[in-house]
Amino acid sequence: QRHLLMSELVIAYHDGTPDNGRKQLWQARLDPYLNKEFPSFQLVDLTSEAAAEAQAALVWSPPYGALAQLPHNRVIISLGQGVDHLLSDTSLPPHIPIVRLVDPNMSHALSQWVILNILDHYRDGPFYRQMRAARQFTQKEQQETDRLRVAVYGMGAIGSVIAERLAGLGFSVSGWARTPRNHDDEIPIFSGDDGFNHLLATHACHVCILPLTPQTEELFNKSSFERMQKGAYFVNGGRGRQVNEADLLNAVQNGQLSGAALDVFATEPLPVDHPFWDEDKITIWPHVAAQTNPNTAAQQVSDAIVKSLKGEPPLNQVNRLAGY
Repeated sequence: QRHLLMSELVIAYHDGTPDNGRKQLWQARLDPYLNKEFPSFQLVDLTSEAAAEAQAALVWSPPYGALAQLPHNRVIISLGQGVDHLLSDTSLPPHIPIVRLVDPNMSHALSQWVILNILDHYRDGPFYRQMRAARQFTQKEQQETDRLRVAVYGMGAIGSVIAERLAGLGFSVSGWARTPRNHDDEIPIFSGDDGFNHLLATHACHVCILPLTPQTEELFNKSSFERMQKGAYFVNGGRGRQVNEADLLNAVQNGQLSGAALDVFATEPLPVDHPFWDEDKITIWPHVAAQTNPNTAAQQVSDAIVKSLKGEPPLNQVNRLAGY
């Protein structure tokens, strides 16, 4: 069967930028895959009148209620691994599958971001940048990092890659998942409240890569930070609302934490008057640790659309009850 439909495929698109600036790039990258199944297709702005004819939606952080206004839609595809930006919309039609991207390129990029921030912290990058600015050729005693214990919270497609690569650099890595998982000898995976508390107390560096669910919202708070070792380092590439930001700031300022590297925040963009900006021990990144790459993700998007329009379950479909 050459074509699924004899009419044009319309995809409602929204990438969260003011002008949907990457729409034409996605159109070009999807073309080699979708033109095998459809006579023609086009991406249209989710909020335009043309979106009323859409059979699929490719979106990030769409306006509340907009997806419920697509009468012909058969699938919703998130422009990233996270889907909390979709599940917070209670008007979403319950029968339409939601698909998240699972792109090896994102795992690669996010693992590099985590490694960059951990090495920068433990090899005293901030100190040496200060010395450079002051034109001082000053040395500092090197921190001991051999077999440094690093905990990775969230052992899915991305977290498992991060854990493996950190272990390859000589760190002693453990993982945490909400529910029990199988693990190999190199990277033990703990689970549940007992496993969470164990990792907090026994590891020096903590990396959050969890999806945002009701169970993970403000998981890292005053109690969590107090149970960490004195001087622990915290890295968040998951979701901003998993952290109580006031508690994190206090833990850094009172010395319980030696610092933090954050790519995500409860409110984005981070407000200009947010106190994080004034704390030198908190490294701020503007949600760029792993950006969706149309070159590597286009086939997944195409496959999800084709399967959904054939009435088949798409890969990487979200469990709405679990939240991921």
